[in-house]
Amino acid sequence: KEPLSNLKQLREAKKMSQSDLAFKSSISVRTLQDYEQGKRDIRKSSGIVLFNLSKALNCKIEDLL
Repeated sequence: KEPLSNLKQLREAKKMSQSDLAFKSSISVRTLQDYEQGKRDIRKSSGIVLFNLSKALNCKIEDLL
């Protein structure tokens, strides 16, 4: 079984649903799911996506990578 992605762990620690986080960070739920499931590499996402996710989760960008 895959280890949980940092993104998913951070999101769950904040008691946020995928749709909450997707809305707050201006990305689609599908994209968020792809990051969490490792179908998309979050390290290759744009700076603004990382910035918005880190802001929504109140964490450092490095915490997402």
